[in-house]
Amino acid sequence: MKLITNLKNKNFDFVRYGRWFYIAPAIILAFGILMLAIFGLNLGLDFTGGTIVKVNADGEYSKAEIQDKMDDYNVKYTITKEQSTSGGNTFSIKFNAEDKTNDITTELESYFEDDFIEYTTSTDTTIKEKVMTVFWSILAALGALIIYMLIRFKFTAGMATILALMHDVLMIGALMAIFQIEINASFIAAVLTVMAYSINNSLVVFDRIRTLEKNNTENHKLDYLVNKSINSTLGRSILTMATTLGTLLVLTVISLIMQLSTLIEFALPIVFGLLAGTYSSLFLIAPLYMQFETARLLTKQRKINVQK
Repeated sequence: MKLITNLKNKNFDFVRYGRWFYIAPAIILAFGILMLAIFGLNLGLDFTGGTIVKVNADGEYSKAEIQDKMDDYNVKYTITKEQSTSGGNTFSIKFNAEDKTNDITTELESYFEDDFIEYTTSTDTTIKEKVMTVFWSILAALGALIIYMLIRFKFTAGMATILALMHDVLMIGALMAIFQIEINASFIAAVLTVMAYSINNSLVVFDRIRTLEKNNTENHKLDYLVNKSINSTLGRSILTMATTLGTLLVLTVISLIMQLSTLIEFALPIVFGLLAGTYSSLFLIAPLYMQFETARLLTKQRKINVQK
């Protein structure tokens, strides 16, 4: 494609301006920490626990009517809608009311009448258990990534990739805190999806660097090889990001129109992560790798000088 060809012919110096690329993530992260300190994370009912009331409305009630009813209680709630086998709508109402749970459940059963209530259940999973599950899942994925990168590439490449990946995850968390988007179980899937996308971008760049290093018959400096690697993969990275982002934006718009909150909570973290992952693979990988590799080569040279 003409766009990819034009981008391949660009020769932007990613290494030289590397220090400037740290500024934007630092600002976003600092603002995210500030919002986190003031408001905290907007944890959904999947993390806080609560009560689920499933209502088979059969066309007698709309989502707006149920929302108006739940607004009266001034509690945190979510409502999901699905098509029932009878042709009507089935609503799942999840809420966390603590000491008011029994009163609200009784009122809902009276409001919808027993014929419409399919079941009522409570979930008691603590926030700490849920958060720790997310933490260990991400940590396990990072550990597997470190092992893989150490086997396939240099240690310095692995460290640069890990830091870039940590940047992506932190950016997602910061943006979720800034915009106060609700964090539910789908957030875990979104983060893992972004991690897979980000590592794929990094692998493409480092695979290209490794190839150029092996065929470096003209003895080009490392910064030249790194810049050439990123510039040669620039078109692919941007095109992949654009097509994926376009699909996610369409999904987000449809979710907003149809008020599908679950899809919104899944799509937006991926959008944040997609932008962060593209940024890190283009603008952070190069300076990080150069710093680590330069330090490694200096250390190696010092050892040689000591042995002499």
